[in-house]
Amino acid sequence: MTFLPPADLSALMRTCQLFADIALLPLCAHSIIPLKASEQILSFLRFLRLDRPSSSRASLIKDLTFSLEEYRAPVTKASYFTVQEVERTGPHAHPLMEEQQLRATRNSALEAFLLILRHCTNIRRVRVDRWFEDVPMAPLYRAITALQKLEDLRMPMLPRSQWGASEGSLANLPLRKLVLRPGRWFEIPEMLTALQPLATSLVELDIPVCQWVAPAVAFPHVRKLGIEFPASEDVVSALVRTFPNVTHLFLRGTRNFHLCHTHSSRQDEDRLREHSQYQWHSLTGSWPPLVTVGAETPCALYTLAIPFQVPRVSVTSSAGDPAGDMLRTILTDAHPTCLEMRVTQVHYKYEPRPPRFSGLAPGDATASLQRFILTMEGDGIPDYVKVSPLLIDELQRALANLSVTHVLFKYSIDHFRASRHYTRKVVRTVCAQAHTRAAAMAQAVPSLRWIGVYVRVKAGPTWLYCWDLVRLSERAQGFVLDPPPSVSLKEMSEHEGWDVLAEQEMDELARAD
Repeated sequence: MTFLPPADLSALMRTCQLFADIALLPLCAHSIIPLKASEQILSFLRFLRLDRPSSSRASLIKDLTFSLEEYRAPVTKASYFTVQEVERTGPHAHPLMEEQQLRATRNSALEAFLLILRHCTNIRRVRVDRWFEDVPMAPLYRAITALQKLEDLRMPMLPRSQWGASEGSLANLPLRKLVLRPGRWFEIPEMLTALQPLATSLVELDIPVCQWVAPAVAFPHVRKLGIEFPASEDVVSALVRTFPNVTHLFLRGTRNFHLCHTHSSRQDEDRLREHSQYQWHSLTGSWPPLVTVGAETPCALYTLAIPFQVPRVSVTSSAGDPAGDMLRTILTDAHPTCLEMRVTQVHYKYEPRPPRFSGLAPGDATASLQRFILTMEGDGIPDYVKVSPLLIDELQRALANLSVTHVLFKYSIDHFRASRHYTRKVVRTVCAQAHTRAAAMAQAVPSLRWIGVYVRVKAGPTWLYCWDLVRLSERAQGFVLDPPPSVSLKEMSEHEGWDVLAEQEMDELARAD
């Protein structure tokens, strides 16, 4: 029964009382499926039978994921390949009236979700991927802080004015994982101090504070850390002292620090890099080996000046980022075997276009590089399809002289809410071009053995197209011909592709939001 989808399990339960009893727990285990539509949330509320305490199922729910989309984005793969648009209901439907109906439906779903949280008191994991600016967060915060068995929490950041003002506190929960997503309000520099009661339990922490103050108490059990980059001369000491056992580190940039296009700011970064290098000398052996390190800007990793090898490195490059020349220094510091480059806002076009991969020239900095992930992020608008091939063509030229064996193109697409048609059009085009892009890259990079194209619609479905590469050397009279060997692409299933990504230790970066 654990392999049956929820619809089949529900149908099985309706056949007889025996199956109604033994299929209940497997069906409740499917609560990890995101509740995306209002109808799903209301249906789940009815399934819990809260109005019948003697037969209520609320105590069986251990995991909830909430990802309500206000604009009714398609959630199935087939819907993205349906060309016809869904017309508005009724011959005289008005956009304003439709918006009001959507808002009313959404509000009823939010009320139902809060009711579910209040009654499912045995929940161990809650993930809230989206809340809405016109809806107060205080009721959500109160409902979550009442879950005394909660160990894993992901939710939007509470406004600063409400932090600590609601009943209870996140710090009073037995949390092992805490991920707070940024909203419009996240300047809470004293948050680490407020979370000090969790220092003995937290294993994973990701908080979006712009400027953080190192607390008096360390967090010795945190292994995965996502935090804003502390732009100060004691950045290395502050990180090592506060999080002494981190193995996965992701740094975000600050609003007023990484201004590399100005001469004075670049001088400041060079000066801070020297301070970091000096601190590393006195902290040799005090940090466990980092497995993965990432940053929203190259400046953070450049200033951090990591003095030891890190297997996986992720660097985000914004459109027109002036810090591209830092990449080579970062690679020389960390000597990664797997590199992810995240290119944001790929739908913007620049003339002349800034070089993205100039730091990948052959040499000591790239000698260890074996695997590469190109993540392209942006809204689902037509320019996304026009510009992303230009990035891939530029990457082909950069990787042609390197020894990279595995390459993954990752399209991370936001819904273009002004027109759902454009998002579906982008997905159809990218999927249709996957084989062409893979074949061109395979021909351009002689060392390549595997290539994948991963298409991910945020809060929607995903596709993974992947191929093993077979190179057939052409011979004539015992001599190898001058033309490059022909390449044969052997298609793999999605399951086989994820196995390859896991084997090559690329799946963590590939699945990252």
